[in-house]
Amino acid sequence: MSKKILIIEDDSDFQDIYSLYLQGESYQVLTANNGKEGLAVLEKETPDLIILDLIMPVMDGEEFYVRLRANKKWQKIPVIIASVNEKIPLRVEELGGVAFHLKKPFETDLLLQKIRDNLK
Repeated sequence: MSKKILIIEDDSDFQDIYSLYLQGESYQVLTANNGKEGLAVLEKETPDLIILDLIMPVMDGEEFYVRLRANKKWQKIPVIIASVNEKIPLRVEELGGVAFHLKKPFETDLLLQKIRDNLK
């Protein structure tokens, strides 16, 4: 059975690139346009890994991450932050558990390697 990856990204171009690339690598892809939609997806399905943008409308990645880590059933899901931000916000850093931080733009091969590393 293929692993599920939830992509939470408001930029449709990035979301499409990640989705096509990951589906080509036999991952099942779930998507959300912001943190609020991401939480709604989590209520229905539990992904094996989350790729999270930080700067989004409605609910940003920082708020999503705080809520994710506050829920015991989601605390162990690895999260790769993919953002234009140079640094991880302090509140996210204090909670810990970020698998990796990729600064946009980055090579999709690097993303794939970090996903494989975290799904072993």
